[in-house]
Amino acid sequence: MEENNKKINFNLTLNNQDNLKVTGANKIISLKPDLIQLDTILGGLIIGGKNLELKQLNSGTNIAEITGIINSVKFLEVGDKTSFFRKIFK
Repeated sequence: MEENNKKINFNLTLNNQDNLKVTGANKIISLKPDLIQLDTILGGLIIGGKNLELKQLNSGTNIAEITGIINSVKFLEVGDKTSFFRKIFK
């Protein structure tokens, strides 16, 4: 029996502060014009900025593309059980 294990790499590519491509994205946790949170193969990822839009999230290739003015990209610590909103509003 042959296993179908495809290896997914994690990459962030930011072009001109207005286009972010994330490989290794699993799903959307939160989607707002100033904040997007994704679940990735490396854990939680928070993207902050203005006029943010999720142009695509392809579950087959695990690629997310985000446009808008991107000001910050932050990983949540693995194993940290603190609420997502508590981290942002502390």
